[in-house]
Amino acid sequence: MVGRLLITGFIAAMGASAALSQGGAKGHTVAPATEIVPLYVSTSRPLAMLTIGDSAPLPVVFDTGTDENILDAAYGTRASLKVVGHSTVVDGASGNTLEVPVVATPDPRLSGVPLETKTVQLLQYRSGDEMGVFGPYSFGDRYVVIELGLNRVRIIPRNSGFVPPGSGHAYKKNLPAVEISVAGKRREAMIDTGNDSTLILGGDLVKTTALKSPAKVVGIAKSALAERKVLGGTLAGALVVGPYRVTDPEVSFSMPASTANIGFAVIRHLTIVLDPANKRSWVLDPASERPSWNDFTGRFGPRSIHLERGKLIHQRDGRPPFALKYLGGDLFEMPATGDRIQFFRKDGRVVRLELITAEGQVAPAERIS
Repeated sequence: MVGRLLITGFIAAMGASAALSQGGAKGHTVAPATEIVPLYVSTSRPLAMLTIGDSAPLPVVFDTGTDENILDAAYGTRASLKVVGHSTVVDGASGNTLEVPVVATPDPRLSGVPLETKTVQLLQYRSGDEMGVFGPYSFGDRYVVIELGLNRVRIIPRNSGFVPPGSGHAYKKNLPAVEISVAGKRREAMIDTGNDSTLILGGDLVKTTALKSPAKVVGIAKSALAERKVLGGTLAGALVVGPYRVTDPEVSFSMPASTANIGFAVIRHLTIVLDPANKRSWVLDPASERPSWNDFTGRFGPRSIHLERGKLIHQRDGRPPFALKYLGGDLFEMPATGDRIQFFRKDGRVVRLELITAEGQVAPAERIS
């Protein structure tokens, strides 16, 4: 787990969005490939609801900056979770280590979505309402599509026909990473939804990063096993991550050496695809590729996609048409409704789509023409 700034907050809302199985061709139903994990954000921490067997839901941080799952040790004792071994926790921010018990978690789910990982480490973690930390490795050999701006994660099976764009970016130290630009300098940064700030740089970079004024102590950083003072300041220039650009953001220096880390404040503006099994990550950027619009035109159950004056138009039978905005990969959005359309391929050809509503319902449809 990487370091992060200490924050306080509360859960603003709890609930669940249901996945909607909805028609393909008339007379039969198409099951959606996608499962939705709703995220609940009070201020700047994405929380998901964990259940273990028939337990009551527990709020845990959905954290891309961890390759292990953690539950608060006091809860593990109260719930009588069975110890099945021990493990060494390594704190990425400080290098500190600690041996902790590993317990079995029968039938674990995040907001109803089954997890591949059936064990969790116990650590004295409790932070406000947060009872633990769970990351993308929990879902095994499935794609994890992070849409923080829509308060959700989409989980997509590998054999569904979902195709990420290009080869992606290799993980760094077992964690998802992306290339960024910091005041004109290219750097590799970890993607960390558990970091509540914009940008964290390694302490070694404080003297070589352009700031509006000299860095000063701005707070205390807390990671799993350590605390440290945080230097910070205002970047003299832009931070660019995929299609997102922010000028003169706040930056802190608390990571080891010359590493970098982008947090919640940036990730909520992006759509990110993770392949934890193969340790690749993608930040969708419509400027990075331009597929043929004709790939997506056709009839999909009760829906049609057609070209009109160079733009793709979606229309469901008996309803108004809506223009589509390209987001990258095979993903589009209807700005008028907030709904998104994910296309799926077989042997390179688009063969089905899923319309994902702004509320997190999934309506799939097979291509029929």
